Amino acid sequence: MEDAGPRVAVVMTCHNRRELTLRCLRSVRAQAGGPWVLELYLTDDGSTDGTGEAVGEAWPGATIVPGNGSLFWNGGMRAAWMEAVATDPDYYWLVNDDTVMLAGALRSLQELVGEPESWAIGVGAVEEPETGRPVYGGWRCRGRERVVPSGDPERCETMNANCTLVPRRVCRELGIFFEGFTHGMGDFDYGLRASRAGVALWQTGRAVARCAGNPATGTWRDRSLSRAERWRRICSPKGLPPREWWAYTRRNEGWLWPVRFVSPYLRIALGR
Repeated sequence: MEDAGPRVAVVMTCHNRRELTLRCLRSVRAQAGGPWVLELYLTDDGSTDGTGEAVGEAWPGATIVPGNGSLFWNGGMRAAWMEAVATDPDYYWLVNDDTVMLAGALRSLQELVGEPESWAIGVGAVEEPETGRPVYGGWRCRGRERVVPSGDPERCETMNANCTLVPRRVCRELGIFFEGFTHGMGDFDYGLRASRAGVALWQTGRAVARCAGNPATGTWRDRSLSRAERWRRICSPKGLPPREWWAYTRRNEGWLWPVRFVSPYLRIALGR
């Protein structure tokens, strides 16, 4: 049978967020009216709330990769992405399962990227549902300056992968997220690696998705916690584990990487 259009592999991971994951998938499937074929590759990282089964019912034909609960975000995304790579689709749409796509999101990303053989990445600007405040998307200055949507597409240096489109050529040449990270850092690292390789990262001129931002409360940045508790949390998989943060700074921070490496741990030591 003749292919209906470009194949877009939707790459996701989830863990015990059944309703959030299903809400996200409904918004993703609503993009199917375009000239593309959507295929889902999702890692269910040991969910005990029936997320995997519910996804299978909601999206027949989805490729669901089982995990044991220890993959976290970067590991889960890598597992799903590797499954997608084996089928060599035209595009990889990296999606976070707590993010809701707005109408025309995929079309906006595809217009930024162009053909599957283009040397570009499309980054979706993501806003907070209640306030409209930009929370995820493109970044400059090695991930320290947020790119605020201006109405026109803008270049960025790296990105959050809440809503990001990677064409086939970029994936073939750069591969997928680095295996040295457990939870965070994989998307920022990938964006910086792409920029160094000359890939053009473009953020959409307007928000194309919505997602609640992650508060600092309860994390290693929360100064109301004791130093000991902040240290425990920064060393956890969802913080900045020293070995992984060392790898990230060595890969991306140039000759000043030692300063960047010690900075968050010094903040805790000083109570800042």
